[in-house]
Amino acid sequence: MDYVKLQRSGDRTDPRNVGSYLKSGFADDLPAALVAAIIDGYRPDPNRGTTVFFQHSGGVIGRVAPDATAFPHRRSCPNMFAISDWDLALDGAPHIAYLRDYWSKLHPYTDGYYTNESANEPQKLIDENYQGNCARLVQLKNRYDPTNLFRLNANVKPSA
Repeated sequence: MDYVKLQRSGDRTDPRNVGSYLKSGFADDLPAALVAAIIDGYRPDPNRGTTVFFQHSGGVIGRVAPDATAFPHRRSCPNMFAISDWDLALDGAPHIAYLRDYWSKLHPYTDGYYTNESANEPQKLIDENYQGNCARLVQLKNRYDPTNLFRLNANVKPSA
């Protein structure tokens, strides 16, 4: 393969050319069973990129009570991500199905997810992710955004 072509093979100058699907979750620890699930569930596919990575979390934020702010996920040590991507010229359905199945093996090791990474999740799941803080958030939403103007990502729906 031409050297320059190889060097550019990972470039994404226009992300609109790539389909992607992401799942994420906070993990309270990294047990050997989670590592085994990551390895055992990985299935390469020449038409798909699959990435699993961890983002550090925890530390000092764990000193704040889970109900002190809207963000209750205070005891996690990493935020775990699994992403699949594919060329938009291809059918994305099998790649999304793969990642959903793969994530079903990783999800038991998580405790909620970063709210802004929601995509087409059922409202019940979004509400549960606030782990007891949702009722107070709905009260705030009713007061400051009763028309639901700010409704992207994991929306807290007003009850008013």
